[in-house]
Amino acid sequence: MNNLTQLSCHVLPFIAISGYFCYPKELKINQSLLHFLSVAHNGVLILFSGWTFLSLSQILYNDGIVFQSNYYFQNPTFAAVIYYFYLSKYYEFFDTFLLYLNGKTPIFLQKYHHIGAVLSWHLMYSYKVEMVWMATLLNSFVHTIMYSYYLGCLLKINQVRFIRKYITTLQLCQFFLLYSNFYFYRPPIESWFNYYIVIFFASYGVGIIGLFGKFYYDNYLRNKIK
Repeated sequence: MNNLTQLSCHVLPFIAISGYFCYPKELKINQSLLHFLSVAHNGVLILFSGWTFLSLSQILYNDGIVFQSNYYFQNPTFAAVIYYFYLSKYYEFFDTFLLYLNGKTPIFLQKYHHIGAVLSWHLMYSYKVEMVWMATLLNSFVHTIMYSYYLGCLLKINQVRFIRKYITTLQLCQFFLLYSNFYFYRPPIESWFNYYIVIFFASYGVGIIGLFGKFYYDNYLRNKIK
């Protein structure tokens, strides 16, 4: 990869994030079309997230869990799965766009989550940070359940509503599990540069835990305490 190509690659996330903030928030479309787009969007992410989880599970079953620099990335299938999952982080911006189209305002948590995910997966994929396997495995599992819940709500399947608070719990648990493995990627397993990317991801995770923790408290605990 020449310097110009590498530079353009690193500029992409910031262009996408700028577009994310510049989205025309007052835009509205036909409600039937919006419902169709919402169902299709969630259906696509269910299938993709499930495929990602199963693909990585198969790789781990075959190769085992190995804490070694550039081990999994030597597998072309692994590299492709991570690349597609990284690209999906841009596609997930449509979560926010669909809320705007529905006349709703996304909470700060959602924006922070999407922007941080794009930057984190961009860095982890671009610099082949091995810990990305666990982040992607856990995140794809949670997203398979989360988007299934959203689709169930769109289709008015009321039986799925009880899992709402458990999705928030899963979002929190995935980061606690990731934190428990940061030690195994300390130098010399990873270079110091790559470990700084791990630290960046960990810092992003602190914000996620705080925001999801507040969301959980506000929605499921506040009234019980009162």
